[in-house]
This record gives sequence, C-alpha cells and structure tokens, in this order.
Amino acid sequence: MTIQPLPTVEASLSGRCERTSTFCKIMNSPYQFLAQAKKSFGFLVELGFRVKSEHEGTYASFKDGFDCIYSSKNLDVRVAYYDMELDIVFMKGRIAAPYLFLDHNLYANASGLAGCMFPFEKLGPVIDRVAKDIELHYEDVLLGDFAMWQKIEKIVLTPTVRKRFLP
Repeated sequence: MTIQPLPTVEASLSGRCERTSTFCKIMNSPYQFLAQAKKSFGFLVELGFRVKSEHEGTYASFKDGFDCIYSSKNLDVRVAYYDMELDIVFMKGRIAAPYLFLDHNLYANASGLAGCMFPFEKLGPVIDRVAKDIELHYEDVLLGDFAMWQKIEKIVLTPTVRKRFLP
C-alpha cells in the first residue's frame, strides 16, 4: 500500500481556491515584507538593538500584515504594517513617537511622505526608503540622546491647539 500525498490547495490573493472557488487559506504568500523590513532595518542590530518579537500574517486581506519590534537598553522601535498602514514608532518610557510625526515636526518632512497608507504593491520601496532615512538622520533618536528625547517629549505631549473654523 502506498500513501499518496494530499493535494496542495493553491489560492489567489482574494483567498479563493483557483480550482473550486471556495475560500481557503493561502499557503504561500507572494509577499515577504517582514523579511524585507528586517533586512532594511538591519542597521539597528549594529546600533545594539535586537529583535524582541516578530509576526507575519498571510496577506489574505488588506488588513493583514507584519509586526517587528526591535529593542535596545534605551528604547524600542516598532515596525508594523496592518490595514495598509506602515507604522514605525520609537518608544522610550512613556513616550511613543511615530516616525511620520517626527519627520513632519522635527525634520521638516525630509522624507517627502504625505501619509503612511500604502497598498501591498507600493510598500516595498517605501520600507527601504524610510529605513534609509532613519539610518541617515535618526541616530540621536535611536541612541536615546537625552536632549533629543526631551524635545520629542515636549512636542509629543504638548496638546495641539485647533483653530476654530467657524466664527
């Protein structure tokens, strides 16, 4: 008696089986964003960070994605992508400072990014671009520089005053 292997089910990006049109779990994702992010943010390891946790989903839905947290003795850096939103956050003590917030408020939008929403098809180059920007310009943030983090704390914790639009 010979044992026949079970047939593998190939699914499209929608999660539907190509052969039967029923929903099924995607076995091999065409996206490898976690691996790309770890490669692009590899410079953090050279600065004394280690990967504290990581998770990658199946990308069966636009809500799925990945999460990777780097940790050092001074702070944590979270690189995540869920709901089509690339979210990079620097965390030190009670302060959580998003990359895009710092880019706009401390670096005069040097990255040129207007937002953090990217479809799967456009995410790869953005991960590389943001990682390179952080590597080149955010060393004082990553090393936990006291003066820089005082400035960050001040702008993060200061309430924003909204202008009234109606008289």
